[in-house]
Amino acid sequence: MKINPIICILASTVFFGEVTLVDTQVTSDEKRYENCLNVADHAPDRAINLALVWKNEGGGIPARHCEAVGLSRLGEHAEAAIRLEMIATDMRVGKDMPIQDGKRLVGTSPMLADMYSQAANAWLLATKVGRAEDAIQAGLSLTVKGGKQEWDLLLDRARIAAADRDYTAALTDLETIYQRDTRRTDILVLLASSARLTDQFQRAFEAITDYIAAHPDDPAGYLELGNLSDATGRIAEARRNWLKVVHLAPESKIAEDARSNIERSDVQTDVQADVK
Repeated sequence: MKINPIICILASTVFFGEVTLVDTQVTSDEKRYENCLNVADHAPDRAINLALVWKNEGGGIPARHCEAVGLSRLGEHAEAAIRLEMIATDMRVGKDMPIQDGKRLVGTSPMLADMYSQAANAWLLATKVGRAEDAIQAGLSLTVKGGKQEWDLLLDRARIAAADRDYTAALTDLETIYQRDTRRTDILVLLASSARLTDQFQRAFEAITDYIAAHPDDPAGYLELGNLSDATGRIAEARRNWLKVVHLAPESKIAEDARSNIERSDVQTDVQADVK
């Protein structure tokens, strides 16, 4: 799980030596921030209004971050990404940051890296892949090599590369993560897909088999297994796996994808039969 840089900022201002001079204020700000984010999940426009009021009261970085999250939840991903990058820039020099021991705090490297990661994901949602690549590279430049945060950001970079159809780069990052921690079965669908799209079918089969073993009720695994079967000419097997997706999650977007694949496969089969 990624760190929340804003919670880190608020928590870091609690203790002044041995005396908790601002404990009540920090607790209040922390609760206000968490409430704002919770509101953003179901009423982002209201969260933005709460954040604007808080900004006018001197809420600083936490208020600005909640505003950016609200914008993203509203679908204003590019605007959110711009603001998240501005927050990272300001955290670096202490702008709008809390004061501790008479000095304004500045963001630590892990905090900044996480903020750039959030910006990268917002750029990706805005389909601005180039901007997403720049943001994730900025984040990676701040991480400790070999640390957990680096692997989290490598996964972000792999997703961005896949969106840019650079499946070789995506596969390289995913293999790096998985070799370090084979418990990360959550990444195996994307790894299998990247392997399939670079014609590494055996690796794709190994990855998706391991994923389904770990997550037997997740339709995403069967969708990818169907895609792999289709890519390697096993049409009947592909169809069975896609039907499994529809059975597991009939009302989902992933089931729509499976149905589309079945329809395409049936049309191709009919055409081939007519040709014969």
